[in-house]
Amino acid sequence: MAFDSILGHDRVRGLLSGALRGGRLPPALLLCGPEGVGKRTLALAVARALLCESGGDGCGECAPCGRVERGLHPDVMVVEPETAAIKIEQVRTLVREIASGPFEGRARAFVVDDAHTMTEQAMNALLKSLEEPAPTSHVLLVTGAPQALLPTIRSRCQVLRFGPLPAAVLEQHLQQRHGLTADEARLRASLSGGSLGAALAFEGDGYRAVRDRLIKGFSLMPSLGPLDRMELADDLKEIEDPMLVLTALRSILRDVAALRAGAPPEAILNRDASDALAVLARGPLGARAVSLGDVTEDMRSAVRQNANPLLSMDVLVDAVAG
Repeated sequence: MAFDSILGHDRVRGLLSGALRGGRLPPALLLCGPEGVGKRTLALAVARALLCESGGDGCGECAPCGRVERGLHPDVMVVEPETAAIKIEQVRTLVREIASGPFEGRARAFVVDDAHTMTEQAMNALLKSLEEPAPTSHVLLVTGAPQALLPTIRSRCQVLRFGPLPAAVLEQHLQQRHGLTADEARLRASLSGGSLGAALAFEGDGYRAVRDRLIKGFSLMPSLGPLDRMELADDLKEIEDPMLVLTALRSILRDVAALRAGAPPEAILNRDASDALAVLARGPLGARAVSLGDVTEDMRSAVRQNANPLLSMDVLVDAVAG
């Protein structure tokens, strides 16, 4: 896969393409950014370009490109977690390989995926290889949590930061490459947080079931007493994925706020629920949708940092009830 066929990240792709064409690719790179935005894909594209017979960004047609694509090239090594972590034994093997020359190509590429899962012992074992690699060896560390790496690891790498993919880019890709309808692609792109991985893993049926439970609960909210609100919170607690609840809530509030402001139908994400959302927009929820959206984002951050999800549902219902 040539660089220009990789989704988004024009600046990073340009930097890497220029370095490869000029023979200036650093010995150690740290590719960091949100999960699912293409960091590993681009790291493997770099490996393919390093070994491509035609040079440049990788033709995708020669024998070395094909072998890298299939994971069969002896000059490309991918290290990833065994269960939850990358172990010291894996890194010791990696260190030996980094110190050796190519088997058949002009260079070697070592991609360490989820590098932040390395144990501290494993990171320390890697340090010297990052300081003094073989001249033909290139190490590419891929991570969504660079702060979890030792500072000494980060300081020995040239850092390339990836941002979320634009929603419009994701939407177009999901329609053209994955055959999704315009409405489905737009919904997934908007809810994915800029992650192609999250957009592809999106479970539409599960999302809509949770969304409809929330809409039904919110439509009844003005008539609910304290005990009824506790029952609604308990109902939400039974949903296994609290982030799914908060994602669905965020999309509801976004649409309610848009409808309240007079947005046209095509601006609504949840078009199949537009009638029910229009009713909510005309009620008390519509007036508070924007401020509740901020509360929802705070809750999402708290749940990501291991806040009690059961308590979060109580806070959520109380916030909506006002």
